[in-house]
Amino acid sequence: MRATPGVLKIFISKGCAGCKRALELAAMVKKIKPRLIVQIIDLAINPTAGAGLVFAVPAYFYNSKPVFFGNPSPLELQARLGRLEPEV
Repeated sequence: MRATPGVLKIFISKGCAGCKRALELAAMVKKIKPRLIVQIIDLAINPTAGAGLVFAVPAYFYNSKPVFFGNPSPLELQARLGRLEPEV
């Protein structure tokens, strides 16, 4: 039986200094974890999407749990996802 892939949600917003980097990291994640679902949520377009959860962008949530506020290094992100996302 295959495990259900996890969901990594990355919240960004227009004018955010680190959000371009967050998009680059999202692209990296898609390459190294192709089964992981990566969703980019732009709070400028959908301001209620992070209500009660997101107080700063970029913000990373894995299966609705906060993982990073601000951008991690690529190695930090890979390590954390390696612990959270089973290889299937």
